[in-house]
Amino acid sequence: MAQLKPQLEQVQRNWPQGYGYGLGGEVAEQAETFASAGRSLALAILLVFAVLALQLQSFAQPLIILLSVPFALVGVIWGFYWTGIAFSFTAFVGIIAMVGIVVNDAIVMVDTMNRRQAEGERLRDAALGGLRDRFRPILTTSLTTIVSLIPLALTNPTWLPLASAIIFGLTMATVTALVIIPCLYLLLSPRDALSGLDF
Repeated sequence: MAQLKPQLEQVQRNWPQGYGYGLGGEVAEQAETFASAGRSLALAILLVFAVLALQLQSFAQPLIILLSVPFALVGVIWGFYWTGIAFSFTAFVGIIAMVGIVVNDAIVMVDTMNRRQAEGERLRDAALGGLRDRFRPILTTSLTTIVSLIPLALTNPTWLPLASAIIFGLTMATVTALVIIPCLYLLLSPRDALSGLDF
């Protein structure tokens, strides 16, 4: 369709006024499916934010957790561009699954930092301790997920976009989350938690 549309627009210039064309069939259904999936993803992220805000009793910490998602999306975009994989609905499904994995990793790390702070540690020590405690589990689970998806990506072209979206997104998110989340935890923690703490 990307190759056909410019040709149609060029031909349309010679048509009488009032004539045009429309795309239907599979193209229209695909556009409707993408729009519906996009709305569902936005609603899911909103609900996740609401649940985290209630559970953590904070608006900053859910923001910290959800900010790991854009880095994962950058990994997907870069990976698809580098490998030449076309974006499809299965890739979109892979992105949705990848977002769930990335959010889970961030929740585990932030929860560990909160627990350490509740035990009386300073904010900086809690951030570093949470990173140290969860570094190996997060790295291990990410690596096992990535390795287990490689055979699916290489052996079945149907599932290549889905598996690749998870692989590229999770790779980028794991690398960045281990650095970004502790930094955001320090920067976006409530001011009262920072008072009287020696950095």
